Amino acid sequence: MVKKILSIILWVITAGAIVVLFVMGRKTYLDTPLQGIVFSLEQSSKRGCVERDTMLSHIEKRCDLEHQAKISSIDMMGLKQMLTKNPWIEQAGGYIGLNDTLVIKAKEHKPVVRIFNKQGRSVFVTEHGTIIPFSPKHTPRLIIANGDFNFPTPRDNADMNDSIYAGVPEALHIAQAINNNPFLMGNIGQICKTGDEYELVVNNLSARVIFGDTCATNDKMQRLRTLLEKYSGTSELEPYKTLNLKYKNQIVCTK
Repeated sequence: MVKKILSIILWVITAGAIVVLFVMGRKTYLDTPLQGIVFSLEQSSKRGCVERDTMLSHIEKRCDLEHQAKISSIDMMGLKQMLTKNPWIEQAGGYIGLNDTLVIKAKEHKPVVRIFNKQGRSVFVTEHGTIIPFSPKHTPRLIIANGDFNFPTPRDNADMNDSIYAGVPEALHIAQAINNNPFLMGNIGQICKTGDEYELVVNNLSARVIFGDTCATNDKMQRLRTLLEKYSGTSELEPYKTLNLKYKNQIVCTK
């Protein structure tokens, strides 16, 4: 019985010592000065709309790196909020890595279409439907959509499913279908909204390509691709005024 009691006491003392060591070690770690910051920014192109050096400067200032602030003073949640406040940053996070260095990773939004409203102002839209304000710092090379769009241009990110962005989901759907087809992506320059329907502007083609609504989008794209590939480099399509994709299994052409 005495042996059992002594064994329990030993285990309690050992556990207490471990806790004390852990607390002391953690306090020592948290009191350690921050030694540096590594900022990693994932962008879809070599030049994006987020200026890496400027953002790193903001992070260093917030963390008071100049005065080697303690690790315990680093506000990770505040850093994340500061980064994601930039409408062009999709996600961000960080952790303390080796050598007491703060590692920050951020990812820039990847827009797939640029849409102009009737007032001539534009927004970018990502594949997930996030609307991003126009940035004068960098203009990605994207397919353009214009015409009967009456949406306001937001200062921050917005959701395309909001009713004020009528027509944007359809334009994004058509743009994604074009982007998924390298041939069409190299030949279609614009998407035009006319009322509730859409037209496509094909490079070096004077005819209006009437797309209609977004029903059977992939089928319409395939028919258009077949036509363009067949008559590429010829003058066969020059006499035509319109190429209509609205009808199933055919393209109705008018002179």
